[in-house]
Amino acid sequence: MKKMLAVLLIAALVMTAVFAQGGEEAKATFKGQNVRMVIGSTSTSGDSYLIAETVCRYLAKELGCNIKCDAVGAGNAFNALGAAKGDGSTLMMFHDMTYLSVMFGSQPEKYKLENLTIGPRGGINAVSCWATYKDAPYNNLVEAAEWLKANPSKKLLVACEAGGVSHVGYVVYWKWVKDTYGDDVVSRMKVVIGGSFDKKSQLLWDRNADIIFADYTSVYQYTQTDDAKIAMKVVGLLDNLEGVNSPSYADLGITLNGQKWSFCKEFVIYGPKTLDPALVAELDAAMKRANANPELKAALEKMSYGTGEYMDSAATSKHIFEKRNAIEPLIKSAPSMDELTK
Repeated sequence: MKKMLAVLLIAALVMTAVFAQGGEEAKATFKGQNVRMVIGSTSTSGDSYLIAETVCRYLAKELGCNIKCDAVGAGNAFNALGAAKGDGSTLMMFHDMTYLSVMFGSQPEKYKLENLTIGPRGGINAVSCWATYKDAPYNNLVEAAEWLKANPSKKLLVACEAGGVSHVGYVVYWKWVKDTYGDDVVSRMKVVIGGSFDKKSQLLWDRNADIIFADYTSVYQYTQTDDAKIAMKVVGLLDNLEGVNSPSYADLGITLNGQKWSFCKEFVIYGPKTLDPALVAELDAAMKRANANPELKAALEKMSYGTGEYMDSAATSKHIFEKRNAIEPLIKSAPSMDELTK
């Protein structure tokens, strides 16, 4: 009996050691994984894809994994994240539309920031812009409002995306026009719903929109052509960037409640609420190394983007929550998209 008990005890100890060793080997890591990074756009020529794809190339090297950026659109990106496991196999890198779309009601409450894991910030885009066709009778957003005032039979059709940064930028402009020029002028500004840059640019070329919201990098090539059918000009930036000479809201005097206003899009990695904390720590460390790589900085700056100052998951979470809370009064006081499109 004693011999049998000894054998069983030894076997138990061996199994415990095996499981302990296996537990260490099974510790959550990105190393060797295939990671799907969804983005909330279907375009591969706009800032959402260009920033995510560029950052992920360098991030993948630091993590020792393969990352594939998947341009699936906002709804599909949120759905993919909502169904994702906590093993890091599916993540999302997206800008401020992540929380704006929920605040505007374009995405359900289940995708609010409190229900996501907020990772480190990956990149920034300070030059979101409004653009029009090159021979438009105005050269900036203020002149567009003046033109509308001087032509009481005309309308101004503005293409933007519901629930995103363009929605916020338009509401600020709409409120300024209303305060400055009155109800008659602002009532002739109408929103045309457009999604990707490809779709919005086609609206402009077909003259089904007069002004579109876009990424400066995407627009730039069309500002350099003499082809009247597709040539564009930038009429306003949401923020200033050194080396970009187009006027910003601040330059034009477009204010919010009398105060200067600007907005920079920030691209953050998001995971499901169940994302393993060990993976978040890996993301923080890897993004810090990638962020310090001069090659990544140069690649982003070549497209008029940037990495910004490094922010780990904790700092990013604090910053994004503060940004969301600061913009909430504007969104609550804004007219609905249904009203803006009538």
